[in-house]
Amino acid sequence: MSIKAEDFFHLTVEIVKEIHAESLKQFGGSDGIREPSLLESAVAAPQATFGGVSPFSDLAEIAAAYLFYICRNQAFIDGNKRTALGACIVFLRLNGVATKPDSIAWEKLTVDVAASKIDREETTKRLRKLLGSRKTVAKSKPVFRYRKKQK
Repeated sequence: MSIKAEDFFHLTVEIVKEIHAESLKQFGGSDGIREPSLLESAVAAPQATFGGVSPFSDLAEIAAAYLFYICRNQAFIDGNKRTALGACIVFLRLNGVATKPDSIAWEKLTVDVAASKIDREETTKRLRKLLGSRKTVAKSKPVFRYRKKQK
């Protein structure tokens, strides 16, 4: 079965900027976009279609694409990993999947993406494993939290 971009609620550049602003508010860091086109590209990639059909097979693969491209493109001056993880979680919640993430496992996934230790396919595989049986129907507004950096 092929999926179409319109099958899901997607993120916009503005939503991702809001996620970024919230992460800076909660955990600090320098504000600003290093390269707007990198942000636009990262947000557009999970929404891409070929002949109206998404190259992604399911919700988890699209969520992983948001995490991967936002993290790898490094469009923001600071907070790229937090923003990428937040975008992934918000996308899942907008589409009916609430996560109860194990902070350490999600952090490791995000750090491995940022360090180019894993590709997009491995990102998807690991995200699917993290979602596993913790997948539940969302009953509230998208909310995301980040683990505070240890000093």
